Amino acid sequence: MKKYGKIIIIVVGILVVIALLILIYFKTTFISKDDVKDIIAANMNANVNDLYFEDIDFDFDKGVYEVEVYYHNDAYEYKVDARTSTEGGSIIYTDFKYFTNGITDDNNSNNSNNSSTNGSTNNATTASITVDEAKNIALTHANLTEDAVSLLRTEQEYDDGVLVYEIDFTHGDFEYDYKINANTGEVVSYDRDSIYD
Repeated sequence: MKKYGKIIIIVVGILVVIALLILIYFKTTFISKDDVKDIIAANMNANVNDLYFEDIDFDFDKGVYEVEVYYHNDAYEYKVDARTSTEGGSIIYTDFKYFTNGITDDNNSNNSNNSSTNGSTNNATTASITVDEAKNIALTHANLTEDAVSLLRTEQEYDDGVLVYEIDFTHGDFEYDYKINANTGEVVSYDRDSIYD
């Protein structure tokens, strides 16, 4: 019986050492979730307490934090490099467009078809309509007003080579997804789904 007791103590000791080594590896190799929050808050030029982080998921295979954050009742997505090296902690992707702290597209390197600007319009030099006009087109099509919807999110992207505004919002039990042609204002596509699906 004493022999089994010693074996159990040795096995438990080995497991504790392995757990400590894994913990040290993660602490020295990857940034923490609090660091991710600070990076995103700085990118949005906001106080971290003004942001609601719905999901902060760590993708170990890619070494990336995938984050969904709400700011001023709008949802945004971020992908942040999780490494602590000199390249680590950088924003790989975001659909947050309204930078007010001088941050440019360099932080959106994997989102190269999108452009960020200071102010309320997105890439107005290549789009004939503004993001506000695109929002109004989508809301009018849905017979809603901006005050009546929540979680309003906008993104400018290329869809099959056509520059579009992607407009997403929620009203009641439904989520609306619109794509508006950024040059003609035409509703390219729209979808209304139950939030419970």
